[in-house]
Amino acid sequence: MRQSTIDKIERIRDWLEHRLADAETGDKLPTVKALMRTHRTAQRTVEQALRPLLDEGRLRAQPGLGLIVADPEAVEAEQWEGDLLVLYRISDSRLARSVLQEMEQRLKARGHSVLQIGYSSEEQAVALLGRLGRFKACLIQIHFEVMSIELLAELQRHARAIIVDGVSATGIDADAIGTNWREALSIAFRTLQEKGHERIGFLTSGHEARQIAMARREFELLCRWLPDPDAGRLIAMDKLPGATQIGDITAALGPLRDDNGRLPFTALIAWGIVEGFMLERGLTDLGQTIGDELSVLLLGSTDFPSEHVRRFDVIGNSHREKLDLFEKIITDRIAASSAAPTVHYLPISHVVHGSVVSPDSD
Repeated sequence: MRQSTIDKIERIRDWLEHRLADAETGDKLPTVKALMRTHRTAQRTVEQALRPLLDEGRLRAQPGLGLIVADPEAVEAEQWEGDLLVLYRISDSRLARSVLQEMEQRLKARGHSVLQIGYSSEEQAVALLGRLGRFKACLIQIHFEVMSIELLAELQRHARAIIVDGVSATGIDADAIGTNWREALSIAFRTLQEKGHERIGFLTSGHEARQIAMARREFELLCRWLPDPDAGRLIAMDKLPGATQIGDITAALGPLRDDNGRLPFTALIAWGIVEGFMLERGLTDLGQTIGDELSVLLLGSTDFPSEHVRRFDVIGNSHREKLDLFEKIITDRIAASSAAPTVHYLPISHVVHGSVVSPDSD
């Protein structure tokens, strides 16, 4: 470390010491960004100056409020049960499990303690939390289900910071990380239109979770820009993303075929089928030739092979980028970052595997 950086850290720390000498418990100090501007230095330098004061319990970083003068005796009395609590609703999604397993491995490699707990109902989750102490951060995976005020309140009692896998829970005092699937759907729809498709289907979940319901609504709006607005076909299955089986696909699409076995669209967008072999098998069982008489475009993880099986074109987020972002946000919250919690949208990209062609291709 250069001497000039050490001097800046000491100068900021001395400045903070003078402010603390005249402050009372609960008083607010300037935010990290304000300290960066005042002392004309980088965030890392300010955080290094703050670290001893946070560790001693003289300052407390509270998401949304900034730096708060704390009572060291009260902080000393607070015992952490662990660094990270991972609370997840049990589901059939291999992709969802992969996120949790990878995060546990990464956090433990950094020396952090991690406790994972699965639950099947919110009542069970609240009961389980009641037996635990406090954690520096909690990663919760609700898998598109509703998170009640009761569960959120219980989480706030047991975790200093909350990180939500998915952006279905927004507008609360927590970080949310995920993909804007309406944006991904719009890109997919436009991609198919540019290829010349005028009859497009959307196979998805019929669940009322906000993200899913908004995607269905988005598709219906996009269909208005087709030459024949009625040429768009929404097919909603009674399954959550990740729970779809081959039989669900054939049952949803089979009755739509005409006497010649053709579906009423030349292109299909599919979202929520996280095992690509199921979609391929279902379409094959229905006699559909993928990439020929039927173009197929998945919404999902671009680099999770079991989802697109290197067979389907896919639009969505990078699984690797998602894991990297989770790791950064979680480690920041464990370290008591004073940054306000927010929604972190993942960038969207398009990977081609050859399942989309023009409808008039030979």
